[in-house]
Amino acid sequence: MFLFTLIFCQQVLLSQQFYTDKGVIKFDGSKAAFEPIKASNNNTVSIIDSSTGQIAAVILISDFDFRLGLMQEHFNENYLESNVYPKSTFEGQIKNFSLKELNQDFKEHEIEGVLTIKGVNNDIITKAKIRKIDEKIELSSGFSVMLSDYKVKIPKIVFKKIDEEVKINLNFVYERKQ
Repeated sequence: MFLFTLIFCQQVLLSQQFYTDKGVIKFDGSKAAFEPIKASNNNTVSIIDSSTGQIAAVILISDFDFRLGLMQEHFNENYLESNVYPKSTFEGQIKNFSLKELNQDFKEHEIEGVLTIKGVNNDIITKAKIRKIDEKIELSSGFSVMLSDYKVKIPKIVFKKIDEEVKINLNFVYERKQ
């Protein structure tokens, strides 16, 4: 056990990790001609291991902020059930990631991983733009998810107002973890 702990600690110390706890995620579940159903979360935690390209994120569901309080209440209580499923997670790999090759110009990378919402895991493949400015890494991406893939049920009374395909955009600025 001691040997395993020693090896694990050495790997953590040798890895180059970048961290943020102020990642911004926005989603849009609106249908045209109806009231916008949009929210943002400015407190997403994420980490990149620059030596391996591994990436992970934790999103607290109750931190999504809506324009209208009633929308936020319904989102947390009825749709995402944040009292039962308080967080969403992502664990994945940035393909062909090399910290040495990053500069101030965005470079497109593919990210593959598993997104967990309401305890349901689904594979995600998306494109991300990544760049390095000074000692920070900036990552931005956009993709869509189907609510039914995560067992999010839309009541018939509002089915015409909420899009089954939700667009997600994220922008994270990572700093070297000390």
